Amino acid sequence: MFRDTVITAINDVFNHLGQEVTIRSRNGETKQVIAVIKQPENPYELGDSQIVEQVAEVSIKSTDATPRIGDFILVNDRRYKIFEEPLMDGITQMWKFNAVLIGE
Repeated sequence: MFRDTVITAINDVFNHLGQEVTIRSRNGETKQVIAVIKQPENPYELGDSQIVEQVAEVSIKSTDATPRIGDFILVNDRRYKIFEEPLMDGITQMWKFNAVLIGE
């Protein structure tokens, strides 16, 4: 019962906040999936300048794809590269990982 409620909640999040993206693996295979992308703006001071971190938190459903380090996430005109091992959530419904913006 609890598991079903959590799965329903996850599906609602993806349906309302998700956007269609393309995952391109290191060997060139592509797949369209729905992802929830959070881009926190973490400013850092560097002397008199401020730098904003270009790392996004990405979540995708585990049934859609299996992301790996080095894969790319293509969103409109932005390209992100997965730079750390994706983690599966506790009920094996969602992958979560960080990806760095490498091109616009």
